[in-house]
Amino acid sequence: MDLNPRTFRTVPGSGVRGAVALLCAGIVAIACAEVPGNAGEGAIRSRNVTPLLDGSPKSLVVVGYSTSYAWPAMLQEMLDEHSDGERVYHVLNSVIGGSPVGRWIAPTETVDYRETYGAMEQDFFGPDARLRGEAPEPSVAIVQQSLQRTPTPATRLGPVTSAMDDEGIEVGADALERLVMQLRSDGVERVYIGMHIYKEGFEPEVGNERFALSRLLDRGHESVLAGPDVWSLTIAEHPDAFTDDRLHPNERGSKIMAEAWYRSLAGDDARQHIIDALHERAYDVDTMMDDYLAWRRADQSTQQ
Repeated sequence: MDLNPRTFRTVPGSGVRGAVALLCAGIVAIACAEVPGNAGEGAIRSRNVTPLLDGSPKSLVVVGYSTSYAWPAMLQEMLDEHSDGERVYHVLNSVIGGSPVGRWIAPTETVDYRETYGAMEQDFFGPDARLRGEAPEPSVAIVQQSLQRTPTPATRLGPVTSAMDDEGIEVGADALERLVMQLRSDGVERVYIGMHIYKEGFEPEVGNERFALSRLLDRGHESVLAGPDVWSLTIAEHPDAFTDDRLHPNERGSKIMAEAWYRSLAGDDARQHIIDALHERAYDVDTMMDDYLAWRRADQSTQQ
């Protein structure tokens, strides 16, 4: 399977409206997170957390895959609207195409690490961050990731073969936990995790990644919170929410993710008019992808 991020394009005439009712049903909320249990049952985890969108400036760094080129920019617009047009919450997109968790947690001396986690550190962390601009140091991570090729490239589809694969679930949870620990060591205070969207030809392993996330949440890390279950949201919209390769999100799929993450981060403070405005706008996700890739290659003086 070709994982080159430059090989997909959108389907002309894709719908621009998301399925709001479906999104509401599929959200894994921050304060009451519903994720698969070890044997497939729903597991509800309720705990009190300080609202994220509290009006204080903060940066949210996005750790992701080629499915996340466009929706973080949509989320930025929604967060700006949430703060009445002010840039209070800064979405710093650090996604790298073809780079599941295994690359991000590779040994620091490897090319895999330098091209993923190391590049993110260089661009967004520390006093000399290349692309952070005037935004604060990231204190929040939005992780929408995958366990494909984790822990090694030989594990092509991912380590979790079924809901009963306890060994694979532990391997996946360990990988996610290592990524969390790396982010925590860089000063990130909260890590919201959602797994990969539906991926035709890579199932059931990709869908089973949610069991590894459930296992990680069971470990009780206060800094780790469940993000939205975008796998369930996107399998319900396949293939209409995908490009002609049936793997990557088109405009509709990107809006599904942007809305899901906004609802997850805002919780009870999510505003319907902001969601409606997202679905009214038209986006060229191919251009958004190209702009993002050019921005990551450029120096800070070209940042928009």
